Formats: sequence, C-alpha cells, structure tokens
Amino acid sequence: MSDSPARQFPDAELALDGLDAVLGLHIGTAHSLFVGRLERQLDPLGVTPKQVAILWLVKANPGIRQTGLSRFFRIERPTVHQFVRQLRENGFLINEPCKHDRRAGGLWITPEGQAILAQARAVIGAYEAERVAGLSGEERAELFRLLAKLCATASLRDA
Repeated sequence: MSDSPARQFPDAELALDGLDAVLGLHIGTAHSLFVGRLERQLDPLGVTPKQVAILWLVKANPGIRQTGLSRFFRIERPTVHQFVRQLRENGFLINEPCKHDRRAGGLWITPEGQAILAQARAVIGAYEAERVAGLSGEERAELFRLLAKLCATASLRDA
C-alpha cells in the first residue's frame, strides 16, 4: 500500500491528476490554514502575523535595521517599510538614528509594542499547539527541519 499524497485530501471524490504531488499546493493550503486563520485570532490586537514577527525580531535584536528584516523575511525593503510604518504609527516601534551612522536608523520596540507582542505570542502559542496537536514531537521537529531546509536551499538557488 502506498502513501499517496492524494489520501491526505479531505475531498477524495475529486480527481487530482497529479495536483496532489505539487508541493506548492500543500504549502499554499497550509499557509491558508495557519496564517489566514491566525490573522483572525490576532485581529483584536490590531496586528498581523508578519507585524508580530517583526516585533518579535526587533525585541530580540534592538536597533535592527529594516534591511536586516528584509533579508530575514526575503521580501523587498519597501514591503518591510510598510509593515514598520504601521507599527510605528500604532506606537509599537520607534526608529532612531544609529550612533555611528546618523543616516541609518535602527528599530526599537516600545513598552506598548512589548505588551502587544506578549499577548500575540500567547495567541500564537495556543493557536499553533491546537493546530499541530495531531503531530508527535518528533514529527513537529521533522516538519520544522524540512521547511528550514527548503527555505535554505531555495534562497541559495534564488540568490
């Protein structure tokens, strides 16, 4: 008996003609299930999952520049700037010039940003625990390992 990916789809009535073997379909579906629904959970806090990730990184890396965020997320700097601008307007981040290069600004999280981040981390922790409850600890670790490997190899080829 084979472990056909088609067996994992909820609507077994559909003919997939190989679509079930397209990795992008599975990643896209997982993204919809995780991020799309998480957005609704975070909505009362007034932040998106990407904004939470930015707050998280800024808290862990005080003074980080937007270019560092852009490289981490592998997205264009203007896109990062839009996220940061909204976080600054909400009072969650401040942007101050670096001491060594006044032209370059670094990001710092505000006390309000730290409070929102703490709440968001609790929401994310509970949400993800519920979503991966059907996986063993070993399976979760393997999932993270494989996703990290895919991202690392994609970035090497796309650079």
